[in-house]
Amino acid sequence: MSGADLRIVHLAFDHASVRDLHALLQQDERASHWWWIEPTSTLQGKAFEWNNALRTDEVPTTLAQADAVVIHRLKGANLDWIQRIPDNVPVVWASWGDDYYRVLGSLNRSLFLPWTATLNAVLGKMSITVQRMGSAFGGAEKRFVQACQRVDAVSTLMEENAPFFGVFSEPKPHTYRSFYNPTPPESDLQWCTDVPGRVLLGTNASNTSNHLDLILRLRSATPPDHVRFSAGLSYGSTRYAKAIDFLGSRLLSHWESQFEHLPRQSYGDWLCTHNVLVMNNVRTQGTGVLVMALWHGMKIVVRPDAHITPFFQAHGFVFDCLPAHGWNNDFYSPLNAQERAHNRVLAARVFGQQQRIRTVDALLEDVVSGRLTRRLT
Repeated sequence: MSGADLRIVHLAFDHASVRDLHALLQQDERASHWWWIEPTSTLQGKAFEWNNALRTDEVPTTLAQADAVVIHRLKGANLDWIQRIPDNVPVVWASWGDDYYRVLGSLNRSLFLPWTATLNAVLGKMSITVQRMGSAFGGAEKRFVQACQRVDAVSTLMEENAPFFGVFSEPKPHTYRSFYNPTPPESDLQWCTDVPGRVLLGTNASNTSNHLDLILRLRSATPPDHVRFSAGLSYGSTRYAKAIDFLGSRLLSHWESQFEHLPRQSYGDWLCTHNVLVMNNVRTQGTGVLVMALWHGMKIVVRPDAHITPFFQAHGFVFDCLPAHGWNNDFYSPLNAQERAHNRVLAARVFGQQQRIRTVDALLEDVVSGRLTRRLT
């Protein structure tokens, strides 16, 4: 088999990161990439033209002709598609977080801190409870774990250290670096503001961000008057976003929320008006924003028990961890020039376009050579 003969089928959904990967793969002349996009997942704004787009009725025939299938997010319709992939075709799962965190009981019990759990009840945001019941009584977790046994390789940020890796029986699947979370273009060399105390809380309007617990911690610490707080609430639950905006504006001085859906460059410009990103989530989320923050020189503050913390440590990023109690006012100070440059160099090495190209190269070479084969037969 030559690289030019390869046919890779992508079962995906419409998302800015998936579109970015699509653009990268369009430059690849070694394989043809075919895309089925979940019909209900279309982003707002102008319709996107997918190269080699597949209608739903065309998917079964194309799967039968595939050399490999990449499943982008193992949930919804993809749980059905994975059962219809021919036995001889290897499957790569590009994990997303929302496909495994809420269905695996061992992970979803630790997502919410106390005040956020209370807020969930007040808002009637009981989806996690419904999902737990679905796992316990409806077989959702069992179905997901069974689907994972059909997976032969995984593309994920933390590779073998991903929190879901225990669902796989032996032999464990091969791993590839994440296809997603690109750094900004190398031509975008702007740094974030030098003005101290420009603090962004979380990356989106997801209740797993535990905004309220963080807001109350900050309020108890009596922030200096020069500190300004913001929250990016344009993606996620509208109900939750409105609640956090209301509570943040009442509990903290100098509060501002961002609700507008911005193009990537405009979002990067807005991000650079901050120099500290505090993430109070346990689960890994918002990694696209996190990579942008590293690139632009923002100080990153995460929970010591966050699943991404060992990843930062292993790769040598400069970052801080929230204390067990209280707050450290040193967190309001920006990184120095050396620390900013260090994190940008590492971000380029770990997330840059060349790294993503190497990941795609490795996948295609493994398919051609036969190294990527069925894990379980």
